[in-house]
Amino acid sequence: LRQQLVKKAEQKQNRLEHDDSGSDLDDHLLEIPEGIPPNILEVVEMRELAVIENMETVALRVATQILSKQGFSLEIPSRAASNQIYVKEWDRIVLGDKRGTRSFLNVKESRKSAITLRVLQLLHAVLMKRIHITKRDLFYTDVKLFVDQSESDGVLDDVATLIGCTRSNLHVVASDKGLVVGRINFEEDGDYIDCTKMGVGGKAIPPYIDKIENIRSDAEFILLVEKEAA
Repeated sequence: LRQQLVKKAEQKQNRLEHDDSGSDLDDHLLEIPEGIPPNILEVVEMRELAVIENMETVALRVATQILSKQGFSLEIPSRAASNQIYVKEWDRIVLGDKRGTRSFLNVKESRKSAITLRVLQLLHAVLMKRIHITKRDLFYTDVKLFVDQSESDGVLDDVATLIGCTRSNLHVVASDKGLVVGRINFEEDGDYIDCTKMGVGGKAIPPYIDKIENIRSDAEFILLVEKEAA
């Protein structure tokens, strides 16, 4: 069984390396500007299939370690400020080569390791069902394990960097909050939205902002109001 898992993990990795269904930005990653370390990590937009494949590759590696009676450990890219590099040519921040090892056999890291695998499992199920959830929804799926939402929120960001994708690629979205009204119109998942015809209530800002496109406006300024301020 161990040999079968190892072989399957290798096949998945080879398929990912030769598959063009991953990031839309792979081409420019081959041209790293001078002075930037070659082994940087850029969190990019990835297609659903590539995210699922990467998750399953991680799961297979973990299963292989467990069957080898080694417990399991995960290498998580560091999100610390000291590991963030600004690439002027791309106008974006990437992560350096620093990694943190999260080992289940380490008493201090065992709970965080368990939470990481649980979040991976839940997000994989979300992607397979092709649904979206909020960070609050994720927390409430296993309150006894997470205890506090800050635990699941932090691990969620770790998983995104581990996979190399954005949080929205994991189908985790912000809560539906905020309204917009005024001289602006756009298309939302194919529907035309004209915010000048939304009455006094305005148009609710949707959590799935990746479905918004063709934004047009002739407004001279934007007025932002904090509606939940004390």
